[in-house]
Amino acid sequence: MKKYSEKETRILDTAAEMFANQAFHKVLLSDVAHAARVGKGTLYLYFKNKDDLYFAVLFRGFSILVENLKKFTENQDLSPTEKIQCIIREMAGFMFMRATNAHLLSRVMHFPEDGEWQDKRTELWSLIQEVIEEGVATGEFKDSCPRYTAQYIPSFIRSISIFPPEGLDHEHFCAHACKFVLKALTPE
Repeated sequence: MKKYSEKETRILDTAAEMFANQAFHKVLLSDVAHAARVGKGTLYLYFKNKDDLYFAVLFRGFSILVENLKKFTENQDLSPTEKIQCIIREMAGFMFMRATNAHLLSRVMHFPEDGEWQDKRTELWSLIQEVIEEGVATGEFKDSCPRYTAQYIPSFIRSISIFPPEGLDHEHFCAHACKFVLKALTPE
């Protein structure tokens, strides 16, 4: 994962908070710089404009999510079922806990299309696909196309996070999502 300087981290943290709590058009770079305790010129050393800053916030959040998911998928003590449950819980938690994250997966799963974004999306899908394939190999899962399923899972989590039914809470959603996915993967 990309390493950020202390100032860049402070700017990204501040911007993430501001984008989560205000409409995009209301976030001013001068306000971000002031709240991050840097000069506006310093902000421009790291980011060309507000769009660049916004996408940097999204990319960093998405990268952190993927890194967290790697820990579960690489854990040899977890079964494929437990890994899928951890993936669903981590993705849902990531999106439910901070408002900006609902926008995160809705944005990054579709655009921008440059190399680092596409590489990170592919990495996410590959992690999920590998867990499904592991489950198929052990007989724990049955899936004729793990590649497709690996893309379905983030999509439905993103959809419910962006358009949550009234009264939906994180725990209920995670339990339902895990049950739904595992039912689809369990051999009959």
